[in-house]
Amino acid sequence: MNKRVTILSIAWSIIAIGIIVTLGFLAKINLNGYDALGKGEIDFTTTGQFGDYIGGLVGTLFALAGTLLIYLNFREQVKENKKSGFESSYFEMIRLHKENINELSYRKHKKSKKEQYFNRQVIRKIFEEFTECYRETTKFSNETDLSYYLNPKYQIHLEKIKKQNNLSFSLKEIALIDIAYLITFYGLGVEGEAVIRDKFKKRYSTPFYTKVLYFLKMKPKKSNLKRFEKWNEVRSMALSELHPLIDELYNIRQNPKNKSGLSEYAANLKMEAKYEKYYGGHQFRLGHYFRHLYQSYKFLDNSNLLTEEEAYSYGKLFRAQLSTFEQTLLFINSLSHIGMKWELTGENNNKNEKMNLITKYNLIKNVPGKHTYGITYKDYYPNVNYEYEENKY
Repeated sequence: MNKRVTILSIAWSIIAIGIIVTLGFLAKINLNGYDALGKGEIDFTTTGQFGDYIGGLVGTLFALAGTLLIYLNFREQVKENKKSGFESSYFEMIRLHKENINELSYRKHKKSKKEQYFNRQVIRKIFEEFTECYRETTKFSNETDLSYYLNPKYQIHLEKIKKQNNLSFSLKEIALIDIAYLITFYGLGVEGEAVIRDKFKKRYSTPFYTKVLYFLKMKPKKSNLKRFEKWNEVRSMALSELHPLIDELYNIRQNPKNKSGLSEYAANLKMEAKYEKYYGGHQFRLGHYFRHLYQSYKFLDNSNLLTEEEAYSYGKLFRAQLSTFEQTLLFINSLSHIGMKWELTGENNNKNEKMNLITKYNLIKNVPGKHTYGITYKDYYPNVNYEYEENKY
């Protein structure tokens, strides 16, 4: 029972007691032969006593009940004012989210020409880049031994996350998602690669991630037609040919003076020539976008003014602003180690409850299909009420 109901119950109980006492006093007077209601000649002695009694005892009870009701009304008014302030801040966050989307722009090379993308088109293009990067990263995923990919401490960390959340995802898959997303996010320029290497060396085995990075750094922008053609040729190789080639090129890069063992095919690639890398990074686009989105839902989840049903309704209102590509990219972001706080390693709110924001507010409800490029949503968020499950017919 909440405080409001308790105070209201006490106030009405006091009023009921006052009424019962009054009626009991009237009944007692009438039983003793007094005309307390004044139907005959008024007995001022009796009525004076009755007035004193009402004013002294019953009046005090009614005054106390009135004070409680005034206090309750004041509390409700304060609560409504706070709720109004919450709504004002929350709707301002939704407005700022729309502004963040409207400010997005991305100029991208497509063959020999540049194409400009705006607003939600940018999110779609970034997601497409992630899927390209993910498919290219999986070319190095034919090993079954997890130690080939993961450092021992990080493997234990992922196992702990998996157990705590009672999930069934593949450790190799979430590692590949993390690698591909961070490359898409930070890019493979000088600064981006430095950040990525610093993060990777704490989590992944050096032989694995260095080859992946070298392979993906080979990919040029599509405006570099000849080099991009060579890249596609390399990318299309069978794994039995691709891996030895990457080893050869990587070893030459480590020791550039010793090119005597370089095959004719590797030499003709001329990988030492300068070029613009395909993965330029989107940190300046996505960093602010996801920080604001996360803080908005954290603000909602920390509110003590709302019932769970009310909080979900507000969360649903914000979710309606997210396109399917935004929700899918949020799904991928939440699986990377820079976005796991959304749920997998979520912090506690001010109610000391774990903030499972993705599931609690069904933030990826509208993602298309059951999976994206083989990454199954339910392996990571089994309790989300997905739209595809509702549309069975």
